[in-house]
Amino acid sequence: MQNEKYKGKIISILGDSISTFRGYIPTADGKNLAHRSRYPQANLLTEVEKTWWMRLITSLSATLGINDSWAGSRVSNDIDGNRADMGEDAAMASLTRISNLGANGTPDLVIIYGGTNDLASRMPIGSPAANRAAPDLTVTKWSSVVGAYEEALLRIRYFYPSAEILALLPGYVPAYYTRERVDALHRELTPMLERLGVKYADLRLDGITPENAAEYLPDQLHPNDKGMELIEGCALSALLEER
Repeated sequence: MQNEKYKGKIISILGDSISTFRGYIPTADGKNLAHRSRYPQANLLTEVEKTWWMRLITSLSATLGINDSWAGSRVSNDIDGNRADMGEDAAMASLTRISNLGANGTPDLVIIYGGTNDLASRMPIGSPAANRAAPDLTVTKWSSVVGAYEEALLRIRYFYPSAEILALLPGYVPAYYTRERVDALHRELTPMLERLGVKYADLRLDGITPENAAEYLPDQLHPNDKGMELIEGCALSALLEER
């Protein structure tokens, strides 16, 4: 079977609230992040087995490394220092979070699912740098979402050169940002991901639309078990598709 390549492999997750579950997100960042879990929540989802990432790990017969997901996380950062759980050590592009992905063993696959909170912020979308191939390990702030996303990918590759990377690109969340803004992010990220050889799943195609969002996103933002199943399906298809 195609997915035999992932059997027993270590998968680490870098994400925001959509990828959280209490008891499964780390304290290795020097913070107790229990308060940064969205799940479990009664009106959304209460079983870890129904999260998109645990469904995927089960489907692939893989192993969870670190799930470094925090509610409210952004890929980017635009402030100096740290304020509560936000700032230069809290961004998904930060050295702190990316270096933590190997705390339970070097990952064979790193999945980054970010951008939702960046899209809801005032951070400009921006564009990737031309032909950039190496990270800048000194930067802690970025002027655009795409600039931070590119940095995150280059840093993941720097820390885990043998790991495969999968990017889950945000879908339509009608209550949180506009269709135009998420479409603009995809237009900038997709060519960069292809240039870097990073697999990606376009979650605008997961089946959740502004018209049916209530069925899958009870609070108009966070998926229930049916929404998680759609996300997992997109992620699995992207991993097993030969590009």
